[in-house]
Amino acid sequence: MEKSVKFLANDRIVDAGSRRAAPALDFIRDELGLKGAKEGCREGDCGACSVLVGTRLPGGGAEYRAVPSCLLALGELEGRHLVTIEGLASAAKGAPGSVEGLTPVMKALLEENGSQCGFCSPGVVISLTGWLLSAGQVDIEGALTAVEGNLCRCTGYGAIRRAAARLAKEFAGLPASREARLAALEKAGVVPPSLGQFSRGELFEASAGGAAPGGASGAGVPAQGLTVLGGGTDFFVRNPDPEAGFEAELLDLRPVYSRIDRTTRDGAAVLEVGAAVTVHDFFTSTEVRALVPGIGAFEGEMASSLIRGRATLGGNVANASPIADMTAILIALDAELVVEKRADGSRRTLPLARFFLGYKKLDLAAGELIAGFRIPMPAPGSTPRFNFEKVAKRRHLDIASVNSAALILTEGGGSKPHIASAAISAGGVAATPLLLSRTSAFLAGRTADAATAREAAAIAVSEIAPISDVRGSAEYRKRLLERLVLGHFIRLFPESGIAEELFP
Repeated sequence: MEKSVKFLANDRIVDAGSRRAAPALDFIRDELGLKGAKEGCREGDCGACSVLVGTRLPGGGAEYRAVPSCLLALGELEGRHLVTIEGLASAAKGAPGSVEGLTPVMKALLEENGSQCGFCSPGVVISLTGWLLSAGQVDIEGALTAVEGNLCRCTGYGAIRRAAARLAKEFAGLPASREARLAALEKAGVVPPSLGQFSRGELFEASAGGAAPGGASGAGVPAQGLTVLGGGTDFFVRNPDPEAGFEAELLDLRPVYSRIDRTTRDGAAVLEVGAAVTVHDFFTSTEVRALVPGIGAFEGEMASSLIRGRATLGGNVANASPIADMTAILIALDAELVVEKRADGSRRTLPLARFFLGYKKLDLAAGELIAGFRIPMPAPGSTPRFNFEKVAKRRHLDIASVNSAALILTEGGGSKPHIASAAISAGGVAATPLLLSRTSAFLAGRTADAATAREAAAIAVSEIAPISDVRGSAEYRKRLLERLVLGHFIRLFPESGIAEELFP
């Protein structure tokens, strides 16, 4: 018999039974009676159902993140701390200068008229509280990023921005360390004592990251016959109400699939990235940022902060979308896919660009799963230059019409560097995500100048076969890719005067 899911809900321990693959939102509202988490879009796009989820860290302490509970499998709460808006409301009791039931975040929204019908307000409070809890600088940019996934149906965005700016000013002096920041926020009445108690292991003692299904340690391979579920950002959208008997293997509870490690394979240095690594953790990883300088700037191109904290790299690739943003980035990074056989844990590898056999068709046999990725380190003496371009009908929070990523390694200095090697990907221009192999091969050994950029763009267009659909005609997509390739050169080689020569 499978082990029950036990976790801390606000300030009490809860046994949720064994339905690990059920959406947490339903249990929170229907079983716990905590109605502050609203059921809105049920696709993770409105933020109304957001909750805070705390996870014990291996070195001590805890990390809290805002999560859309409609995309959260109930089993992922195993060993963790669930904090709802009702739990936050208890923080104000007894806090110096507080209004009964109102935390400083709630008070800022109230006094800046940021809450109208109130449907979105709990999610906004959760997101802003999660931002204050996160390590890093407290500023208005971070606050606005935190609430970018919260839809206000009453168009109160101006008021929400004012409240966010007020909080950024009020809490600008928060300590940098998680423990000190948590203590300061508890003292200010932003969060209740249960967060600090969970962080110290006083209310609910659990191993860091929760426990694996059936009490397993998290090692080994997922059980055969079960659907493998990552962040749920695609599965729960397509299956908002899984059947009562549905069960899944939750990769989030297997730490081996959530790691980013620098290692050596066959004598070559590589970065191993697990399939369950989230988009947010990928872009904020110190190892990834050291490997690809400047890559962190592109996190905001992917969905909202709520989704980036849930969506996994393995899930983005397994979806097999021709315009998957993370797939385009990984292809440009020359990532190798690691495929694992669930029966015995044996593994095989293949270039990610060859994993896609046709539209929504993968080189993945029955009983296999995506275990992770291996990204090679740049050759010694070369300088990596990375760029990502995306065109969509909206600037943010939209699927691309066409996207493209480029990793160009240069050698030497000067205003027109020598290109040692290049890898350029393209999405939305064929039935599968593409590595523009002829374009990439052409660039090796060339000089980074306007003539090279023009010819590379022309070759790129010759490699694609787009179709016309609601996001653009085939001809439009060809023109887009041409411009995106030119954009790579303009952004990556500002010292070369390429922009001025291409567009005098």
